[in-house]
Amino acid sequence: MRTHFKLLSVAGLACFSGIASAADAPLTGLSKVLDESGITATGYLSASYQTGFNNGSALGGRTFDGQTDSFTFNQAGITISKLPTEGFGALVNVIAGDDASIINGSYGDGSSKFNVTQAFVQYAVGGLTVIGGRYVTLAGYEVINDSASPHISRSFLFQNAEPLVHTGVRASYKLNDLVTGYLGVANSAFSGAASDDNKLKTIEAGVALTPIAPLSVGIYDYYGIDGGSGSHQKTNYFDVVAAYKISDDATVALNGDYLRYFGQGSTPGVEVKGIAAYGSYQLTELVGLRGRVEYVKIDPNGAKSDSVQTYTGTVVFSPAKSFDILAEVRYDTDKKSYSIFPNGTSTVSNGEGGTITSPAFKDSQGDVALKVIYKF
Repeated sequence: MRTHFKLLSVAGLACFSGIASAADAPLTGLSKVLDESGITATGYLSASYQTGFNNGSALGGRTFDGQTDSFTFNQAGITISKLPTEGFGALVNVIAGDDASIINGSYGDGSSKFNVTQAFVQYAVGGLTVIGGRYVTLAGYEVINDSASPHISRSFLFQNAEPLVHTGVRASYKLNDLVTGYLGVANSAFSGAASDDNKLKTIEAGVALTPIAPLSVGIYDYYGIDGGSGSHQKTNYFDVVAAYKISDDATVALNGDYLRYFGQGSTPGVEVKGIAAYGSYQLTELVGLRGRVEYVKIDPNGAKSDSVQTYTGTVVFSPAKSFDILAEVRYDTDKKSYSIFPNGTSTVSNGEGGTITSPAFKDSQGDVALKVIYKF
């Protein structure tokens, strides 16, 4: 199965500049200083344990949650921002932990367990807002931030289709309470790389709609060209997300993606398309239920396609407003019964009295996971 892992990070670090005016008032704590300066600060810590039923192999097609039979310190994230509705502002967020090293590795930035996800300056006037720097994508239903992600694991679409971070400039304009339009230009569309080694860029365009109060719809498209002279890789990515709030306790959502590589790059003709359906229900003040069903098809040019289905169920226990415990069961299967998921090793005779050991694969994989999240 041809997978294109991409991830992105979320978190924050910043300087407390411009807070001198707080000295004029009695200092009763950091929160008072922040409130008076207009700066907000939020953060979280997350750690997990996961085991897969695949003879010790890493889970196939997974990134943040690929490691099995191990305790993992996933994320320590903090976001610091000052984003007034008029004038200049800024936001910085960073992430530290095992997920950060995966993100850095995905973008060729080494193996550091510290990663800057977002760092941008903002200017707002009237209905217009412009940001410049590094920022997360508009696309997709799921997010990098563990404290806001609906499940422990991320969907295949999140990892194999969605450009989760961009570096560039984005403008948004709120026409009214029903329509907000977006237009931007950034570096590489798919990878979201912080750096870029050529002059070719990606165009971002989209619209967020709220036709009725319980329903929100986002439609976004990214078209880009990347690569050096004579090797231009064109990419087009189209994303639709619709969420409907049935009641204060129940929400359903759909996320559809279509990604295509074409042109003269290294992967012309590759297509990734799929749909994911989500449901959540707050059973009591302490217990919430969440589910996800997903279908993804990857069509490599000149090779057999893979069609993967995933089924995920998650129970969320929240003994305090700032503390969540997530328990998840997930099952992935290849619809075409190809053996694409790692499953330990197999040993066969080499015909000369010896043996050959090689990786083994199967057409499905399952796992269970537990994650704790503290928010502050």
